[in-house]
Amino acid sequence: MGELAVTRSARQNHAMSDNGADTVTPMRELVAEELRVLLARRRMSASHLARKLGMTQSYLARRMSGDTAFDVDDLARIAEVLGVTVLDLIPSTKVRPNNR
Repeated sequence: MGELAVTRSARQNHAMSDNGADTVTPMRELVAEELRVLLARRRMSASHLARKLGMTQSYLARRMSGDTAFDVDDLARIAEVLGVTVLDLIPSTKVRPNNR
């Protein structure tokens, strides 16, 4: 089973591969981006969120950088702390399996 990824059109990404195909961004990076945007809108630091979640800053930083995926339990806790739904943390673009 492949990792979930999101296809974005070149217009959205402003980037295309050498063959002109759409680029594929891993879902973990897009979720991290959504969370960074949400935190910025709320003027909340990642370290403050980590404290509220009882996580270490390094644990949260690895996920917020997109290097490591959030698990669904993390997303549920983050959504609860921020007063949003888990779906608010998921980008609203077309999702498809990454067939590598």
